[in-house]
Amino acid sequence: MEPHLRRVSVLSAGVGAGHIRAGLAVQAELQRRLPGGTVVKQDVLEHAGPGFRAMYRDAYVALASRTPRLIGWLYDRADEPWQNRWYAGLIERLALRGWMRELLRDPPEVAVCTHFLPAAMLCHLRRHHGLPTRIATVVTDLDVHGLWLGGRADVWCVAGEEAREIMVAAGVPADTVRVTGIPIHAEFANLPGRDDARAQLGIDGIRPLVLFSTGGCCLGPVERTFGQLLALRDMATVVAICGHNERARANLTAMIPLGSEDRVKVVGFTNEMHRWMAAADLLVGKPGGITSSEARAAGLPMAAIHPIPGQEERNLAHLLEWGAAIACHTPATLAWRVRGLLQSPARLAAMRHAARASARPHANNEVADTVLELASSSVRAVYPTASVPSGAIPATS
Repeated sequence: MEPHLRRVSVLSAGVGAGHIRAGLAVQAELQRRLPGGTVVKQDVLEHAGPGFRAMYRDAYVALASRTPRLIGWLYDRADEPWQNRWYAGLIERLALRGWMRELLRDPPEVAVCTHFLPAAMLCHLRRHHGLPTRIATVVTDLDVHGLWLGGRADVWCVAGEEAREIMVAAGVPADTVRVTGIPIHAEFANLPGRDDARAQLGIDGIRPLVLFSTGGCCLGPVERTFGQLLALRDMATVVAICGHNERARANLTAMIPLGSEDRVKVVGFTNEMHRWMAAADLLVGKPGGITSSEARAAGLPMAAIHPIPGQEERNLAHLLEWGAAIACHTPATLAWRVRGLLQSPARLAAMRHAARASARPHANNEVADTVLELASSSVRAVYPTASVPSGAIPATS
């Protein structure tokens, strides 16, 4: 029997699309299980001023696009659990002080955080201001960076056993870390067969289908990558998914050669990503935590391109170890590598099997189980140390 909950908050920060998609998957499953409660999804950056949003989100996207190696250096420098980031925490609390005060006035019983920013803010409020909310933190990459360990949550949901070992080694109580996988939409646990998916999408059922995901922020040489994939239209159907980026969609559409419209398609935002993945033979894209989890649930091998140094490179290391992906480091040889893979049915089948073997398509259910168990428990996590920086919420100006 599910506990009676008045309100659950699912909190994220809109830096890329992955954290938001994970939150939506958790929200949908919790709302299904708690028909009498309210499950609220919030992007905490929407409660900050434009200056902070630009610094936190836009600056990251700009650096990842123009100076990715700097992002990698910063990522490695910050990879220290329980790091005293008092200056960064003060800036974050200043930017989010209105949201934090509202939370203290009307706290949810449970909060699920799919980004480390709201997780750190909640832990601060609980430690220094008596916030009664129970906190579940959901790590949305295959690895665990030190930034996730910026506050003491009651329970943690991680992608795999190695991620659990990282957290336990950092001092997180072992009984509070659950290996759930990264939550993805429930539709990925009940996918149509390949032929049915293609029929539903109006795609040729004979030719191989190469799916190109530009990513939420369209980082990397998107047009150059698409140009490489156009060279495959003699043997495969090529479909590019551009999400909300209308500029990318228009630019890629303009690149389609005349007479190739039946073999090349460009799609904007879609609610049918699960069908496209079920229909495809290969995914070309960046190895984000959510995208790679969705692909593995669909048994879809990846040709990983332009990983952001840091978390995406670490994600890719796991995918390569599992045999679910190849790494395409040289843009000029992308078409050659993909063609070779499509011409090797046995190798592609082995990668498809490896993808499915490492998948956790029911991760949203497992995260929901963990959250509801937390809500029913009277026990809170006890950490061996308590060296969390102190500080007040800055007064509202």
